Amino acid sequence: MVDHGAPIELSVSDPLTWAEICARYPDEWVALIEIDWVSDDALSFRSARVAGHGKTRKEPLDQARPLRAQYNEIAHFFTGPIGVPRRSFLLP
Repeated sequence: MVDHGAPIELSVSDPLTWAEICARYPDEWVALIEIDWVSDDALSFRSARVAGHGKTRKEPLDQARPLRAQYNEIAHFFTGPIGVPRRSFLLP
């Protein structure tokens, strides 16, 4: 018998603000659904539901996969700080 790993459990949060999402899932990747965007041309939102989360980019997307048929939009964000390059490639 081949073990394909544990089944992915689907759990969707209540609507949360970005600050609440960051506090609940620090330094993790999150897949968001039911996003209440501030405007059509901005990345800011008022609230969203977390459909998946994890330490790797892949984990939340795998968790949210069963919702693809139900939602036209699933956003993917990182809740931690964005690192900056350690080297500069600018010429003197």
